[in-house]
Amino acid sequence: MTGAWQRRRILIWGKTRPEVSRNYRETVCTGGVFEDSGRLVRLYPIPLRYLDDNKYFKKYQWITADVARADDHDRRPESYRIRPDGIQLEGSIKTGKTGDWAERAHWVLRPENVVRSVEELQARQKADATSLGVLKPKKIVQVHVENYAPAERNTFWKRYKETVAQLELELDENKREPKPLTPPDYRFQIRFTCDDPACTLVHKFGILDWEIDALYFRMKKKYNAERAKQEVVQTLERLCRPEYDLRFFLGNISTHPTNFTIVGLWYPRLAKSAGPSLFD
Repeated sequence: MTGAWQRRRILIWGKTRPEVSRNYRETVCTGGVFEDSGRLVRLYPIPLRYLDDNKYFKKYQWITADVARADDHDRRPESYRIRPDGIQLEGSIKTGKTGDWAERAHWVLRPENVVRSVEELQARQKADATSLGVLKPKKIVQVHVENYAPAERNTFWKRYKETVAQLELELDENKREPKPLTPPDYRFQIRFTCDDPACTLVHKFGILDWEIDALYFRMKKKYNAERAKQEVVQTLERLCRPEYDLRFFLGNISTHPTNFTIVGLWYPRLAKSAGPSLFD
């Protein structure tokens, strides 16, 4: 059963790759922080590509909206449903010319939201079902790329066409025809270690951050798929340099609660003398 609706203020920190949903059209899972508690929150489903322009929000922008704890299909404590038609946009936390992320960090990098390792996050998940956390990797072993298998892409297109066909009349009422949600050509992943003696593994996590997908498709449109792949890899590798404080927003999915992935990136620019590269 869905919890009671509450009006709450939320700072948005990221969005994941759009998904096809029979009930909600094309949706994105959006990450934020509650102003009143300072805790990470997952807002879903948000039909972002169908929202009116005056309700389209950006990263590190405050919104006020009606939210309620998710239903029995998603028991993760950070998961909340949201009423898209009630979203009120507010101001953004800007970094200014100096690129200062201090105010953003005040809200996002609270001790209760930060973990030292994947193992710690998994332990929290086992103890109290925690499903979101922010982690600073100790070392980046590799930015890895895999091709999506043809069978995966074919399955995506089949599901997409079936879903859109079922929603055809509802889409017409909105008088908006969405652009096709193209499946990505590559799966971008990062292999990394954690800054925690309890962590002895090299983790390989996929990246579901919408910014990475958007970069890939912009470069593919401008150049080609191979060049776009190189641009994404170079961007990710650049964020591992000492002038960036790279951290991962980690999240799981309700059906596999112990499996986490990278759902967002935190990358304020620091002084070039801040320290060694994460590749070192």
